Amino acid sequence: MQTQIPEWLLELIDNQNVTDILLSSATCQIDFGEGLSSQQDHLLTEPELQLLARELIELGGRRLDHANPFADVSLPGGLRVHAALKSGCSEQTQISIRLHNSKVKNLDQLLQEPFVTRSHRNQILQIVESGDSFLIAGATGSGKTTLLKAMLSGTNQRVIAVEDVTELKTENIICLQTRTKNIEGQGEISLDQLVRESLRMRPDRLVVGEVRGSELISMLQALNTGHRGATTIHANSLAQVPQRLATINANFGVSENAFMQMVVSAFDWVIALDCVNGIRSVAGIGKFRIQDGQLEVFEQQPEKKLALA
Repeated sequence: MQTQIPEWLLELIDNQNVTDILLSSATCQIDFGEGLSSQQDHLLTEPELQLLARELIELGGRRLDHANPFADVSLPGGLRVHAALKSGCSEQTQISIRLHNSKVKNLDQLLQEPFVTRSHRNQILQIVESGDSFLIAGATGSGKTTLLKAMLSGTNQRVIAVEDVTELKTENIICLQTRTKNIEGQGEISLDQLVRESLRMRPDRLVVGEVRGSELISMLQALNTGHRGATTIHANSLAQVPQRLATINANFGVSENAFMQMVVSAFDWVIALDCVNGIRSVAGIGKFRIQDGQLEVFEQQPEKKLALA
């Protein structure tokens, strides 16, 4: 397929320091690893943006038009592209490009200062060696997917990963991707359905790229019946993870006590990541427990109780 991707955009995509490219007709913001900065030399007109957005989404095998003004795709080279077409929901076309290094970092490469302290490095290596189930928490851009991918790669486990957009694919990971409705409003396949389907594929480990809906309940049920797994969640600290999980569960009617018991039994470890001024790091590693009727995370190194807000 012939594309009209600007040369300057291709150069940015090839730049190993670039992590995010955000485009609209009003702004062009780029993160070179130290936070977003404006680049006035790379502004596109609204028609140019719409054409670029459609081409990028079509390269990922999905459609972008006024009937479907939002789309999210994964492209070769470690690119994840989200596009929002100018519509009743947005006054301008918005393109968000997240760049993951296409070469998977092994743990030895990733687990270096300032990303980890020596104690955190040892803990993560022990988690991988044990095969325990774990959850990685952090804000957008904190490196959750990068760490998850590194912890899963290089093993002989049969890993089944379910994602909205495929990002975890490596030699030992089989990826299943959700599907949106077609033009007739049919054919949608959700994360929840993919979790249930993956259990019939004899996984050694079940992985959900990110939990934020009913797939959490299906995953907890699987991990409570002998499966091992891993996932990520958006939360700013170890202490916020229980509340984020409870907020998801609030929509699905599992009793609070049963839900807490399922979480404690499902995940052996919680790893929290942070990103300050473009510097990503492991902020803490803990374990779930129920204390005084509340789900909590206790940080393991150093020994410290994290109270819920």
